[in-house]
Amino acid sequence: MSYLLFLLTLLLMCPIAASADTEWETWLEDLMQDGDYSEAQYEEMYNSLSDMTQNKININHATRQELEALPFLSEKQVMDIMEYLDRYHSMKSLNELMSIESIDYETRQLLYEFLYVGEGKSPGFPSLSTLSKYGKNELSLYGKLPMYDRAGDAADGEYLGYKYKFWTRYTFSYSDYVKAGFVAAQDAGEPFFSQNNKYGFDQYSAYLMLKRLGRVEALVIGRYSVSAGMGLVMNNGFSIGKTSVLQNMGRQGCVLRPHTSASESGYLQGIAASFSLTDNLSLTPFLSYRKTDATLNGDGTISTLLNNNYHRTSAELSKKNNTSISAAGFNAIWNIGDFSLGATAVYTHLSRPLKPNMSATYKRIYPVGSNFFNASLSYSWRHYPFCINGETAISDKGAIATVNSLGYYLSQYVDVMGIYRFYSFRYNSMYSNAFSEGGKTQNEAGFYLGVNWHPRYGLDISAYTDIAYFAWPRYGVSQSSYASDNVLSIRYKTGNWLLSARYRLHLKQKDGSGRNLQWRQEHRARLSAEWSDERWISRTQIDYSSVSPVSTSAYSSSVSQSYMLTQNFGFISPKYSLYVGGKYFNTDGYDSRLYSYERAMPRTFSYPSYFGHGIRYSLVVEWRPVPSLQFTAKSGVVDYFDRSTIGTSHQQINASSACDIELGMKWKW
Repeated sequence: MSYLLFLLTLLLMCPIAASADTEWETWLEDLMQDGDYSEAQYEEMYNSLSDMTQNKININHATRQELEALPFLSEKQVMDIMEYLDRYHSMKSLNELMSIESIDYETRQLLYEFLYVGEGKSPGFPSLSTLSKYGKNELSLYGKLPMYDRAGDAADGEYLGYKYKFWTRYTFSYSDYVKAGFVAAQDAGEPFFSQNNKYGFDQYSAYLMLKRLGRVEALVIGRYSVSAGMGLVMNNGFSIGKTSVLQNMGRQGCVLRPHTSASESGYLQGIAASFSLTDNLSLTPFLSYRKTDATLNGDGTISTLLNNNYHRTSAELSKKNNTSISAAGFNAIWNIGDFSLGATAVYTHLSRPLKPNMSATYKRIYPVGSNFFNASLSYSWRHYPFCINGETAISDKGAIATVNSLGYYLSQYVDVMGIYRFYSFRYNSMYSNAFSEGGKTQNEAGFYLGVNWHPRYGLDISAYTDIAYFAWPRYGVSQSSYASDNVLSIRYKTGNWLLSARYRLHLKQKDGSGRNLQWRQEHRARLSAEWSDERWISRTQIDYSSVSPVSTSAYSSSVSQSYMLTQNFGFISPKYSLYVGGKYFNTDGYDSRLYSYERAMPRTFSYPSYFGHGIRYSLVVEWRPVPSLQFTAKSGVVDYFDRSTIGTSHQQINASSACDIELGMKWKW
């Protein structure tokens, strides 16, 4: 049945299609290989970058902060662009970026998607009549239709709503002065106009952002995110990963963004503003109050704060918005020449006290209580060829966290990056998200060394090694332990070809037999070859992983190995495009599962994992009858050869294959 549905969609929608990946999507896919982020963080990064491409920056009155918000730019590239604008006052064309030596070809292609050339002098904040006449509107609709039933969808299942997922999104924008919008979203299985959702969708989100209001550089009302310093106190946007840190040299600052995604976690709600008090001093205060889901103890205290925000069953609905979080804080930055100094402070209050289950040793460092306070000082010194950044924070319990980086440009071909961090196991912060190996800004000390080498035009070689020490026991480890992460990556672009190779060795200490620490070895490799021109794209990719699990008995555990072959084709034309992908995967188990980015619908994100034995194939089609209107459809099928059911519990599908169809529309006026 799945095959028939896939072929029917293909026949009905040929010759329609979806354009090939943009430069920034390819860049983001490279970051995903590190696994430094959760799927929610990748989604937030994807949506933020999507918004930036829809609301491009006028290069002729771009600020340093706006350029620093582009995560692929290095500190030197930001400095060189600002110096060029200071010297020549404005650009007549983005082709002038070729005159800046540090802006290589790939970075230039990325910048074309985020910048435009407008008036050299800011005309001032627009009037209401100008906004109504020249403002841009965009309405997007999306729906996902599974061609199967899960156990929870059955007549006697526990899901309270339809099995379909859908959302709608509206945005209004005028240049880089005004941006407003709302999102209404519904996950599969959640009630619609019933139960607790008597007003329709499960969640509604709205925001308004104004920029360049005199001394008010930015003002956001509604849902938003704030990133300050190096993330030790405040960062609910996307963080710096081990690959991207080589590009931006650990750059820090304060970035204020509206929360535009359908994600129900990782945002603040209220009001925030960024003020330019003087030419050298800026201040960003923020206030937030929002509801969140939590699992409660019998006495009404919080056992666990939840981030998945699913409300499909009676049990999940009982946890919906049962706790509130209030936050107030600020970030101040003082700039003088090449040096800047920052301060950040955040106070957080929970309506119910946190009281997690601490029966396991590794849980005894979890945050406890209703009130939390964190403050930090950060610094930055940028003087070619050096780039130095750092932040040191303290919690209300007196625990310390610090991270410091040193970047050095050996030449125009080689740059080196070193990062040292120490996060006390007693340090807790509700909104921290900093550079780390363990995924938390807590219980970690480590040193990172990375190198970028550009030996010739089109050839990029990068490598890093990161060693981390965890003083307090972690999950699966009953004592202090170490981890090591090592990556070598090579990319070569020549003509229409892009060739890449990547190898990663990840080592972690785990409890073995008799609680003796043993090294868990994880090898991952990827080879890919891509050919593209203005109309066609083809990409072949091979993934391999090998995991040597820790032996918990006298007998050695077997090595778990996996491989996956991926082939993608794309055809692009002004009105019609086509993108077809297929994967064959064969894995020994979950430990050696493989991840691979898949072309998705506009404003959606797909980076699934694959384990077991099977194939995955998909078709994305797109039709643009007029420039302002776009219709998109996707059909995706997964077939397993080693099982008769897919998933477990309420998500179980009583079949070896599953087909999903997604439909979308985007209208601009």
